[in-house]
Amino acid sequence: MHLSSPVHDRISSQRAQRAIAGTAGTHATDAPERGGKPRIWGRPPYGYRAVAGPEGTGLRLVPDERTAPIVRRIFDEYLDDRGLQIIAEGLTADEVPSPGSHGPRTGEGTAAWSKSAVRAILVNPRYAGHAATGGGEGAALCTPVLPADVFERVRARFEARRARPERDAGSTAAREYALRGMVRCARCNRLMQGTWNNAEPYYRCRFPAEYATANQIEHPRNVYLREQSVLGPLTSWLRSAAAPQWRVPPLRTADGQARLDAFRAMELRMVYDDATRLLRVKATAGPDGTVLRGALAL
Repeated sequence: MHLSSPVHDRISSQRAQRAIAGTAGTHATDAPERGGKPRIWGRPPYGYRAVAGPEGTGLRLVPDERTAPIVRRIFDEYLDDRGLQIIAEGLTADEVPSPGSHGPRTGEGTAAWSKSAVRAILVNPRYAGHAATGGGEGAALCTPVLPADVFERVRARFEARRARPERDAGSTAAREYALRGMVRCARCNRLMQGTWNNAEPYYRCRFPAEYATANQIEHPRNVYLREQSVLGPLTSWLRSAAAPQWRVPPLRTADGQARLDAFRAMELRMVYDDATRLLRVKATAGPDGTVLRGALAL
């Protein structure tokens, strides 16, 4: 869905800056040049700067005196049992330059930190002196920002959380969200996250005041969308928009997983504007993937 707006363009620009920053190591590689000299592509990862190595050895990454302490702070706070969102909010509140705003090539101001930016730093093996691909010749090009055992403790914590056993039927893990990963907030273009309120599913965009200030947009601290207020108008619209060429199953009465699978098959995408309570929808139908677009008043 084409959703161009000043806010969307600004957020997209910040995402592009974060990608250039190479937080996850994808834009600063250790691929050798012709002749065997290691070469660094793009901008160094957050916390590093590139310097010339010994003669004939090309460039290497060394800790940046301004941002390397921020990387260490993130690891320390995570190991001190602070969540990704709490870490991001603390960095934003302290006006710490984010991966998309530090350096001489970025614009004025300090962009807000996000959970994804914090997580990308925590899973980046470069900070322990390893190559992004897990070792090899390129590992020698990175001077560690933090001890290897600190990185391994964080890695182990992530793996332990992924390996948690299934919870009972009344737990958060058992809750079903029929629109999971399909609804974006019109104010900031971020995916709205599932949350359980009053024993039913909602979608929420949580945007602390520091984020709104840093990104220069108007955004309530929380934007909520009730799933049940969407399913009726959405399924009715899908059936009328697809008719008579394509048949849409009775999704409103299907169970959560069945609806989720059907919506994914239709490549359903939505953007919710809480100010107007308008839901913009895009879906595909039929074997040729005909695109359906509409706007639903909720």
